[in-house]
Amino acid sequence: MRLSEHRNLLWLALAAALLGSAVCALAVYIFREAIFPLPPLAEIREGVYSLLNTIPAPLYFLALVILPAFGVPLTLFYLTALPVLGHGNAFYGVMLTWVAIALNMAFTNLLTHGVFRPIIERLIRHRNMKIPRIRKENEWKIVLATRISPAPWALQNYLLALGHSRWRYYLWFSLPIQGGIGLAMMLLGESVLKGGFGYVLLAIFLIFVVNLLLQNFRKRLSRESVQPEI
Repeated sequence: MRLSEHRNLLWLALAAALLGSAVCALAVYIFREAIFPLPPLAEIREGVYSLLNTIPAPLYFLALVILPAFGVPLTLFYLTALPVLGHGNAFYGVMLTWVAIALNMAFTNLLTHGVFRPIIERLIRHRNMKIPRIRKENEWKIVLATRISPAPWALQNYLLALGHSRWRYYLWFSLPIQGGIGLAMMLLGESVLKGGFGYVLLAIFLIFVVNLLLQNFRKRLSRESVQPEI
């Protein structure tokens, strides 16, 4: 492709993006002002926060332990955990969330080695994923590589459990990574729901630090060419 044709395509893509943005903005304006006027943003936040405060903490905790094993995204829980589990105390909310995540990992492991094993194996093979056979000498590397992969949380747990990862690696190499990600998301969710910037900068900083650490781990693992045996 010649340079002029490449430039023409670039300008065409830019014009399409601008036009699409304008159409979306106009549609949102018409929807809000003419069809379904929305209340002020602060009122929406207060309503959502009040609704979350009505959820029983034990029920929410139990859902956090069980539902991610069946594919419910952890992000939904992270963004709403502090109002429900903390009830104004961020420390308690974070601690209870981390405990629930550890119990979820144990629950997923038990499912994998129980009657659900054939179903889980079919699910993984259907996604064209391979079950690693983990050796003791590189177990921590495989656990780490799995945890920093883009695979969904439940599938990560199932892969490690099917590969017979030992508890001390399955738990203690997973909790710091997931705990850091969860903490950043919880602080971000709390800031959005309260409408302040108290936790926003801290959450962004934590996300930045966790991302740097994960990138560093990925580079180290790729240099060492760690591949699980199939």
